[in-house]
Amino acid sequence: MFGYVLKRLSSSTLIILALSAIVFITTRTLLSGNEATSLAGPKASAADVAAIAHKLGLDQPIVFQYLGWLSRAVRGDFGVSPLSGQSNSDLIAQQAPISLELAVFSLVITVAIGIPIGVLTAGSSGKRSDWGTRIPLLVAFAIPGFVSGALLLLVATRYVPALYSAVYIPFGDDPLGNLQMMFLPALSVGIPTSALIAQMTRSSMLEVLSQPHIATARTHGIPEWKVKYVYALKASLPPILTLVGVVFGLLIGSLFITEDIFSLPGLGRGVLDAISNRDVGALEAQVVVMAALFILGNLIVDIVIPMVDRRIVRD
Repeated sequence: MFGYVLKRLSSSTLIILALSAIVFITTRTLLSGNEATSLAGPKASAADVAAIAHKLGLDQPIVFQYLGWLSRAVRGDFGVSPLSGQSNSDLIAQQAPISLELAVFSLVITVAIGIPIGVLTAGSSGKRSDWGTRIPLLVAFAIPGFVSGALLLLVATRYVPALYSAVYIPFGDDPLGNLQMMFLPALSVGIPTSALIAQMTRSSMLEVLSQPHIATARTHGIPEWKVKYVYALKASLPPILTLVGVVFGLLIGSLFITEDIFSLPGLGRGVLDAISNRDVGALEAQVVVMAALFILGNLIVDIVIPMVDRRIVRD
């Protein structure tokens, strides 16, 4: 098991390094000149812009810029925003917990809805109740996130105002108020994505339910609920967990609109602000952290799956 975990950690680290290089080179290539121009002002001369670019190290070869940035980033130092004067590390420390909480909360809702419905529809495959349960989920999945979020926000502000707050409530200040406020954003993301989990659960369950050991369990008089929710569901978990890891990554990477709609100061909204302000340093840090959270979620799933399915070879 140790060798298995070590391999996954090594591969995840290499992926993060590769992604950080891509993000750095892309942002510096596309936005670095604009950043120097923004700092200098619209009436600045070319010499003034060049002086600012030199001060920021933007006139160095891109490889040296990246190596310098990486050496500081691995120590948790993402630099200081030249536009706001705020430490990017402090900014990330404020934004990341909000996005992580929203993604985890959304994932809990996704799994809590998707897996039971997947098991239910697998047991009623081919019947009217099967389609009657799956169609509403598929319709919800087809609705864009900004539409579902806006609709839930409209309903909440009119009929359940306690579920919406225009000001973010930190969990440490008011845990109940925080969870109450995060419920709507998590629901707007969790319901559509639950269709993915439900479909995967259904497909995996149908395959397992046709196996001989399930028929044997039934002939021994084991209750049907136990056959489905214990024996069959456990055997169906590996592909479901794999998809859960992917969905977690999708949630982390798709919070831009949700955080903007519900006024949540997370990473997604921070990325939009950084792009708008041409704040390259903040943008690099936010995107790299989001990518790292994506990879971390899949790494956890990779480690958990062998614990569930002993057939997976482990070193």
